[in-house]
Amino acid sequence: MRKLIANDSSPYVKEEKNIDVFTFIIHITAIIFSALNMLVNYQKGLTESICFDAFIITAIVIAMIVYFKHKKFVLGAYISVLGTTIGVSGALYFEGRLSFNFLYYFAIILSIPFLIKRNNYFIRDNFILFITVSVIATIAIFIAPVYPKYAFVTADDIYFKMILNSTISLLITVMLMVFAVYVSRDYFISFLKDKKFAVKEKDKRLIALTSLGHELRTQITSINGITQLISEQKTEPKINRELIKKYALILDSCNDQMLNIVNDVLDIHKIESGKFELLEKPENLNLLLSSIASEFNLLADNKGLNFKREITPEITNLNIDFDKMRLAQIFKNLLSNAIKYTDTGEINLKVELIEETDTKASVLFKVEDTGIGISETDYSKIFESFQQIKSESADIYGGTGLGLSLTKTILDKMQSKIIIERNVDKGSIFSFTIDFNKTTKEHLRKNIENIINNPCCLKDKKILVADDNKVTLLYADTLLKKHKAKTYLAKDGLEAVEIAKAHKEIDIILLDLEMPKLSGLKAIEQIKALNPNQTVIAFTANTPNEALLKKLNRYGFDDFITKPFKKETLIKAIFLNCKEDNKNIDKAIVLNE
Repeated sequence: MRKLIANDSSPYVKEEKNIDVFTFIIHITAIIFSALNMLVNYQKGLTESICFDAFIITAIVIAMIVYFKHKKFVLGAYISVLGTTIGVSGALYFEGRLSFNFLYYFAIILSIPFLIKRNNYFIRDNFILFITVSVIATIAIFIAPVYPKYAFVTADDIYFKMILNSTISLLITVMLMVFAVYVSRDYFISFLKDKKFAVKEKDKRLIALTSLGHELRTQITSINGITQLISEQKTEPKINRELIKKYALILDSCNDQMLNIVNDVLDIHKIESGKFELLEKPENLNLLLSSIASEFNLLADNKGLNFKREITPEITNLNIDFDKMRLAQIFKNLLSNAIKYTDTGEINLKVELIEETDTKASVLFKVEDTGIGISETDYSKIFESFQQIKSESADIYGGTGLGLSLTKTILDKMQSKIIIERNVDKGSIFSFTIDFNKTTKEHLRKNIENIINNPCCLKDKKILVADDNKVTLLYADTLLKKHKAKTYLAKDGLEAVEIAKAHKEIDIILLDLEMPKLSGLKAIEQIKALNPNQTVIAFTANTPNEALLKKLNRYGFDDFITKPFKKETLIKAIFLNCKEDNKNIDKAIVLNE
């Protein structure tokens, strides 16, 4: 199983590159201005002020030693800020408020964010220092006299001191603001880029919603039309079975199209929320390729295209670990696009084993077509979400524009890259190579298809189906009875528990996870309490992921079926979980195809 790797990068990385330099400049500037004040105070004979200037310089020097030599960043910041604040407060008390010493507090507060290393407690330490400085400053300003306590100081001396201190405070404030702009420039640039990107994404998503609505309405229109045609058969004196079969195939195709659209949209949401992951397990690649090829061979025939499949013989017995659903999704996206954008000619699926060791197998995949091709200027654009190839006038091919974006994301997770060949009007070749881990696990060799097509394969099996969806109950009940099973139906979890309690002979229970009165997760707890060996399969509309599988295992589910499900999936799951002689069968090979 490949794990998602969290992004541990800090949003302050770029600031951290300059924080030591800024801290050094701030401390040296404070020493210089304090020394300048000390010199003026010495000339004026302001002895107490000289002492407080010396106190500030001493505190800053100690802070620099603690900060730079001993790497005690937070302690250094506390010594620097508190020492400066106390020193300014003392000078303010003796020199009076008219000296404008209190303006230094503003500069001190501005310097705080530059003096503390960005860590988990960065905001807390800033608040502590900010509140401490504010409290000391407020007290100092209130207790400081308006005029100096020095009796010999003249009005000119006060004016000179006011001009000196206000100028120094202004210079420090401007300097710190320049620092702030410098370290924040990347965030301002990023903000502007994000704004442009957001506007672009908004436009893209509006187009995508329009396209999505069109695609869904197209399928719903088809379903509605076919449903009406089937209803019309009631008035016919004799039902045309061939026609009904044709209608059923169309409905099945529309159902698959709508499901693919919904899955693509949900996958895009997973990618954007960082929850996209692979679920790798032992699979047979040749079985997957055969299933995919059969599906698209029919679609190509319907469009008058020649579908070719070139798979090297070594692939036949290749057992490897991979995410079957995601790899199938890649093929479906590439092959459906190939058929969509090709009006004449052929589609070719090529698969070649290019390297094999005892533990690894490197496989090259290619999807070739003779369609409209792609211009080089569109190579990067087609892998963006909601982007499509358009003609000069309009988009004539339809679709949501999500397929290739998802394909690229899945291949990135598989540590592979997709390559495009050929050019516009010459068709396209999409190719990628995946390095798989080989598995020694033997796969199912029995012809399971023949077994489940036997109408008596579930004969005399007692099966409870619990689901709050009436259509699901009807569908499952009909299929199971067709295979000679005896069924019990429950419309909620509470009813399922009561039926399980009354009929201890039930072989298997199909339990929907989301039901009223009692959920599937709550119901299985009570069912397992009645019979710890009871076989229970979960019905879930959620896409399976590692977290869901762990949860199902924890609650004691024996297997799961994703909804909507096909007949083959349901019968396989029940057959493989019911038959005692099939316990050694690898269920992962045949379920959820």
